[in-house]
Amino acid sequence: MKLSWRLAAASAPLMVAAAAVMLPGPAARAWTDTDIVAFAVQPTTARVNTAMTPAVVVHVEEPDGSLDPDYNGPVTLGYAVNAIGAPTPAGNVATAVGGVASFPALTFTAVGFGFELKASIPGAASPASAPFDIVDQLVPCQAGQSCRTGTVSSAGTSGSAAAAAASASDVLTATGGGFPLLSCTRLGGVVSFTVQARSKIITVILAKALVHQAGRKGVKFFGICWGSPTPFVTKDGTTSAFNPANDEYEGLLPACRWHGPQPCILHQDRDHGGSEVTTIAAPPGDPHITY
Repeated sequence: MKLSWRLAAASAPLMVAAAAVMLPGPAARAWTDTDIVAFAVQPTTARVNTAMTPAVVVHVEEPDGSLDPDYNGPVTLGYAVNAIGAPTPAGNVATAVGGVASFPALTFTAVGFGFELKASIPGAASPASAPFDIVDQLVPCQAGQSCRTGTVSSAGTSGSAAAAAASASDVLTATGGGFPLLSCTRLGGVVSFTVQARSKIITVILAKALVHQAGRKGVKFFGICWGSPTPFVTKDGTTSAFNPANDEYEGLLPACRWHGPQPCILHQDRDHGGSEVTTIAAPPGDPHITY
C-alpha cells in the first residue's frame, strides 16, 4: 500500500493522514492468482444435442493440488481446439462449490471430431482437455452380440455400419459430416464410423443425382476414399499416404481378395433407384469415408 505524506508550513505541526484498510474475509474471497484449474472428469464422445455423460467436472485447486475450499465462483468451459468452428456448447457455465464445478447439462449442437475444451475462472485457465468427438449416433454393443447403426448422411453420401459380435462390450458410432473432405474425395460428403474392438461391415450410398452428375463426365466406376489413423493398402497396392491436413492416412480402397488385407470393397453396384451402393469390410478403428 502506498502512503502519501504532506508537510504543512514550517510553523505548523506535521500532519499525517491515516487510511483505514479493509481485507475481505474467507466468505468474500473468489479466487487467487495462484489457483490452478484442472479437469477432474474429462469430456468424452457424446451424441449431438444430448447432454454429455458422464458430466464433465472441473476442480479449482491450491498450488499443492488440494481443492480450494474458498472458491465458490463461476467456471466456464470453452474450446481449446475447434477445427470446424462449432458454436459454443450449451450448459458451459457452472458455479463451483468449494472448488468443484459440475456440468450436467453440457450439450453440443454440431457434430465434429477432435474437439478439446479448456476451463477458466477469472485469472486462471486449465490446460486443454482430452480430445473427444460429437457424433450423430452412439450405439452400445453388448458382449457376445452384434450391433448396428441407423443411416447417417452428408452432402449426397449416406451410410450405416454393422459391427460383429465380440467378447467385450464396445461402442459403435456413426456420423454424417463434421470432418473436412479427404484428399481423394471427388463426390459427396464424409461419413464416419467408429468401433474400437470389433470388425464391421459398412454400407455407403452415393445419391442418384451425384451418380448422374458423374456419368455426364464419363465416370463409370466409383472409388471409395478412406481415411484412417493407421496406414492401409490402397487400390494400387501401395501404402496409404499421410495427409497432415487431416492428421490421418488416406487413399482409395482395393477390392477384397481371399485372405487379403482390410479395409477393402466387398461389393459395388447400382440399386434400382440409380444410387451407387458399396459394401466395405473394415477392421476395428475410426475411418472416414467418401466417394
